Amino acid sequence: MTTSQADSEALDTIHRLLGSRIRVTMTDGRIASGKFISLDRLGNIMLEDVVEQRWLEYNDEPAADTKDTSLNNKESNSDDSNNNAQQLQHTKDESGVCRWTTERSVTQAVIIGSKVAKVEMMRQELEARLEKIDC
Repeated sequence: MTTSQADSEALDTIHRLLGSRIRVTMTDGRIASGKFISLDRLGNIMLEDVVEQRWLEYNDEPAADTKDTSLNNKESNSDDSNNNAQQLQHTKDESGVCRWTTERSVTQAVIIGSKVAKVEMMRQELEARLEKIDC
């Protein structure tokens, strides 16, 4: 198989995947899930109806002022209108490292090609798309 044939097959596969829901893991650990709508010659991926997840880590040190700690707990448990825009999950491991998981939704996002670490898709959706076009 020549290089041009391989390139042609790769482009054909990409065209088949347009409109699919994919998950892109970026080099900084963030994950963006959304509808695949475009890929340019630089490898930039454009998604629609995107949910971005990221994890923040910090070492938990005892608070000097207990009033601040109780206030922060009240704020994190409050149910306000911003919860739709961003959701938080907080975990703490035995070594005292705290992890915050945040999510935000955006209508469209462009992921720079050099920042893409991995692209994933549900196996059932991939097989269905490839099967539909082969028929």
